[in-house]
Amino acid sequence: MRIRGILILAVALALTFTSVLAVQAGEGKGKVVRLDSAANVVILDDGSMYRMAPDTVIIVEEKPVKFEALKPGAAVVIRSGEAVQFQDGQYIIVTPSASPATK
Repeated sequence: MRIRGILILAVALALTFTSVLAVQAGEGKGKVVRLDSAANVVILDDGSMYRMAPDTVIIVEEKPVKFEALKPGAAVVIRSGEAVQFQDGQYIIVTPSASPATK
């Protein structure tokens, strides 16, 4: 039983670490609501925004596509995009916040 507990803990830690890396790497998934072509930003249906970087990969129907080919309503996976927010008339990079400390 002790080995099982250790294994469960190890899997939980691995999943947590993987989730944090996905956020830091700027990975998003959803439907395209709007495109800001001037800023190379994709806005998804959950409100998240990703600015395209040189190494960003956009996947539609399991195939890579260019930003220019995207259309609203497309289901996408964005890898290595810059997570951004729109503030004061400009997009700023979102830095992942640390989890609140538990007491």
